[in-house]
Amino acid sequence: MERDLNMDGRHVSYLKEPEQSHHAVTKGYADTKLSLLGGDMQGEIGMGGNRISHLGEPQHDNDAHRLSSANDYYLRRDRANWMRNDLSEGGFRVRGMANPQTDQDGVNLRTLQASAASVTSAADTVVGDAITNHANILNREIRKILAWVDNIILLYFEIQHLNTRLSISER
Repeated sequence: MERDLNMDGRHVSYLKEPEQSHHAVTKGYADTKLSLLGGDMQGEIGMGGNRISHLGEPQHDNDAHRLSSANDYYLRRDRANWMRNDLSEGGFRVRGMANPQTDQDGVNLRTLQASAASVTSAADTVVGDAITNHANILNREIRKILAWVDNIILLYFEIQHLNTRLSISER
C-alpha cells in the first residue's frame, strides 16, 4: 500500500491476535491491556521526555497534583501565603537540612544537640561556680564562729581561774 486507506466510515473486522508490536488490534484486545474505566497499573510508564497534562483538581490523598495546585496547597509563593497545613510525611523524615541561618529556619538534630551541650556546659559552670562561692562563704563564716568559740572558751577558763583565786583569798 502506498497511500492512506479511506474506510469511508466503515469498520475493519476479523483482525487476528497481534504477533508484533506494530500489528493492529481489536478493541477487545486493547480493552484487556488498557482499561478506560480505571484499575491498577502494572509496571512503569516510559514517558520518553513527555509530560502528563490536563490534570484535574486532586480529590484524594494519592491523586496527582498539577504544579500550580501543589504550590498553592503546600508552598509559600510570597510573603502573604504560608503553608496552610502541617507537613506530614507519614512517618518519613526530612533529611539533609542545612544549619539554620535565621530564627525561622528549621533545626537539624546535630545543631540542636550542639546547642543543648553548650547550654548544659554553661549551666554546669554556673552551678559549679555558685557551689564554690557558697562553700567559700560558709568556710569564712565557720572560721568566724570557731574564733568566737575559742574566745568564749578562753573567757571561761579565765573566769574559772579568777574564781579559784577568789576562793583561796577568802580562806
